[in-house]
Amino acid sequence: MDSLGFWIPLFLLFFSALVGALIKRRTCDPCLKKFHGDKVLFPIAEDKWICGELKVFAQGIEVSKLAENKISCGIVHSRIFPAAELINLSYFIRQAPDPDTRAGVKWKKEREKLLHPPLWNRVKRFSLNSYNMLRDSFGQALKAIIGSVSKQTRFGQTKDADHRLYELQSNMTGLVPNAWEPILEKYRGKLVVVERMAESGEIFESGILEDYSDKYLLMRDVVLVDSSIKNKISLLKESQNPACDVLYSRTHALLRFSLQAQPYGKKNAT
Repeated sequence: MDSLGFWIPLFLLFFSALVGALIKRRTCDPCLKKFHGDKVLFPIAEDKWICGELKVFAQGIEVSKLAENKISCGIVHSRIFPAAELINLSYFIRQAPDPDTRAGVKWKKEREKLLHPPLWNRVKRFSLNSYNMLRDSFGQALKAIIGSVSKQTRFGQTKDADHRLYELQSNMTGLVPNAWEPILEKYRGKLVVVERMAESGEIFESGILEDYSDKYLLMRDVVLVDSSIKNKISLLKESQNPACDVLYSRTHALLRFSLQAQPYGKKNAT
């Protein structure tokens, strides 16, 4: 028993640390992850833009195949933005593919599913929202279960045990994306307007709200009105389709209006 009392706490500490590390490694923002592997355009400073292929990681992003890849040190393969810098990036733009291509047909079908979600999509979303409403209770229950497992061992007396239990609980409850927000959930798949500040002042851009997280708003088929963006959009060179998807940082933009319809002649989608 003495040997078990020694090894079981060590095993539980190792297991909790391993699970926490694996979860952290795989946990990315669900909205940002939807742009993974796509060519994107975004500003990093006044009149300074980055254009390239986006790679999303748990602790930051990497942009490769840069449009401008020369610096004084040589030719750049990729540019890395750690998590601490992401808060300063106000939005990411992805151009929609040409409608007569396979990717364009897929993009249009995804857009239609947003406007008219099939039953299975509604069921999945309802299940996710139900979980998110109960996630705090789930976290407390998980902590109680882990605590009861370790109650009969020396795990509870092991140094740093409480910290490990809390870390494991936080990581597991944070594994499922999205904190449920009723007003944003109501307008998923609907025409909405995002308000943000630009160089020219306050502007409004409309599109279809696809998804949201605690950090981002993901919009499809956005009507871009900012002149600075229109001057840079040619850097993407992805297609002739004027439609764009935009990922807005919630520290720089907010959902302001819902729309009945977009004005005639201002619609980007095909």
